[in-house]
Amino acid sequence: MSRPPLDPLVLAELLRVDPLARAKAVHLPDPARAVHEVVLAQTFDRLHRAAPHSLVVLHDDAATGGWALAAALHAGWERNVSAVVVPQAAMSPSSAVLADRLGIALLVISDEPVDVALTLAGQVSAPQAARALRVALCAERLAEQSSLRGVLGVLNSELTPVPVALLVGGAVAGGRAAAAEERPDTTRVRVEIQAAGRPWAELVAAVPAKSAGSAAHVESVLRLARLPLLAAWAQTRMNSSAQAAQEQAAFGLLRRLATEPAATAPPPADVDVPSWTGELGWRVEGRNRALWLSPVHGVPADELTQLVRAFWQRTRPDWPLVADSDGWLSWQNIPEDPEDSEDSGNDDTAGMRRALTALARAATDHGLVLGVGGAHAGVPGLMRSVTEARLAAHVARDGGPGSVQWFDQVGARAALAWLPRARIAEVADLCLADLMGARDREALVDTVLAVLDCGGSLSQASARLGVHRNTVLSRVARAKELGLVFDDPARRLALHVLCYSLASLWVPGRG
Repeated sequence: MSRPPLDPLVLAELLRVDPLARAKAVHLPDPARAVHEVVLAQTFDRLHRAAPHSLVVLHDDAATGGWALAAALHAGWERNVSAVVVPQAAMSPSSAVLADRLGIALLVISDEPVDVALTLAGQVSAPQAARALRVALCAERLAEQSSLRGVLGVLNSELTPVPVALLVGGAVAGGRAAAAEERPDTTRVRVEIQAAGRPWAELVAAVPAKSAGSAAHVESVLRLARLPLLAAWAQTRMNSSAQAAQEQAAFGLLRRLATEPAATAPPPADVDVPSWTGELGWRVEGRNRALWLSPVHGVPADELTQLVRAFWQRTRPDWPLVADSDGWLSWQNIPEDPEDSEDSGNDDTAGMRRALTALARAATDHGLVLGVGGAHAGVPGLMRSVTEARLAAHVARDGGPGSVQWFDQVGARAALAWLPRARIAEVADLCLADLMGARDREALVDTVLAVLDCGGSLSQASARLGVHRNTVLSRVARAKELGLVFDDPARRLALHVLCYSLASLWVPGRG
């Protein structure tokens, strides 16, 4: 069985190993241009016989510079060669301009042209060996990196023009976002990275269709990067975890300063701002408006915390971010002097609204909701705003990922955010067994909830549900037959809360 032909080397690959690694690319319009053979052109006659996709190395009469180099570039353009390599002594500014106009690659070398041509001929005739050398050199460069950005920088430099990105949880955590975009003219190369025996991230490269034959080489390079990425990620997490722990402890101390006296006396109107807040880059003087981020369901995982901190650094690096209980808190500082405010001349909510616009997409991608507190003065005011923002975020959970809720628009609904809905719903299995066993239980509970929300008005409930009034009436009658009787005022509040909890759990995104 015959072997498939090897994919030829391209200019970008040759430029990453000696001797062309030491060459200067005066003009390089297409790094992905394939090179089929190498021609050592000593005369113009040999140059005019060069085959398309040749790499032409000029020597002797063809490399005297001036008009000779101009003629060589024209001949190379006519023969559709991949590039022209010329000695440094023959180069001139006018030749660079001509190469740009013709759209032909022009490389300048300081080594002996004959030696360069012989080495290049060996590389082009054995592309697998040349690629193996590139992989070895790339492995050395990867081993020298200590950060995610450094590793991804080496990959994108090595594999140009192929973009590479690191995906964590399906979101781009680093590299070039173009690698994650679905395009019909590219071949997707994916390499999974495992940590502690389970998938942690994925390296993705988008190989252009015309270079699809190099997909195997791209995959080999991506596999080399797995261990350096894991090491860099571990170091990043250690540094990030240490910083997060320091900030969490600092905010806890700040909270104690503002709330601890309340055990024996009313909380102070203000407290002296500790000097270490400035060392952390925190501003708390003046008024503060808190922002709370929270998952739609449950508490955040460690991996999600790392992603949140990463996108926070990209979008709001000037605002703090502190992990706290079931989410993360931040705040917008509004100096008392309006000239120092980022919202000078505008309502102080404008800066927060701009921040929310930038954060909305990331919050949706990561399944988060956002709550915004009021603007209050000093450290005690910050703590109050944090509590308000957390309440608002819990209410925002009813709207699903990406939802935003301002506390001043929540009102008494904030009380419902703290209800243990799952535990309340468990009571239904005991006290409303017949209802819970019915197939139409969801429709019945939604109908009764609408009637209770509307103060007993069947007409308003039918409009809210989008069904006929008689349908509401028949559902209410059936619900009563199954034990959901809400006519008794002593039971109405308990049944109202029970229906609310059940509906919240049954409807996706509402609880």
